Amino acid sequence: MANRTLGTLLDSSIKEFDSAIELTARASIWQLQLQHFHGARFKKKHHTQIVELAFMRLFLTWEGFLEEAFILYLLGKPSPTGYKPHCHATPINRQHAVDLLASDTRHTDWTAADKVVSRAKRFFKGGKPFETTIRPQSNLLANLKTIRNALSHESEEATGKFETLVRNELTYFPAGMVPGTFLMTLKPRQGSPKSYMQHYTETLSSMAQGIIPS
Repeated sequence: MANRTLGTLLDSSIKEFDSAIELTARASIWQLQLQHFHGARFKKKHHTQIVELAFMRLFLTWEGFLEEAFILYLLGKPSPTGYKPHCHATPINRQHAVDLLASDTRHTDWTAADKVVSRAKRFFKGGKPFETTIRPQSNLLANLKTIRNALSHESEEATGKFETLVRNELTYFPAGMVPGTFLMTLKPRQGSPKSYMQHYTETLSSMAQGIIPS
């Protein structure tokens, strides 16, 4: 960890994003090929569960990416292109950087776009490169958090917000819709057919590359 660079952080995060898409694609194939195979029947619910697990891994990767990018930039590490933002703080070591990030709140939240942008403005001039990349995707990031909460919390609030998200996206709430089936639903009004899972993953990959120019 001590020798980690922004380049290796970007590479490992992109690989995790790609792995999430590969896993969901393979699960779709398994479901088609094994749905009637009695010895190892692969049901739709199994497919859905794998998609949800892949999404959770995707979400955790994004959280970890943001935190690590903040830390490395605060420590003066350059991106692969040599880019370094102007920092308002100069931590003496990694632990000091971690402590500084935790000092602005009781819990360092990397899931809320507005909090990440506010933190970026506190530690980097103009909030760059985080503010310019994250703010335009605030709604998408909020949707990701809504899906994460629907998977993590069995509460009326989490379920209600997920249903609202689905209605906003699809104009109605299909019977039996759960996060996994929604993620594999094709996103309307796309030039080429893409599931929400693919759309979210590609957007996060693009955002990661915007934060760490390579």
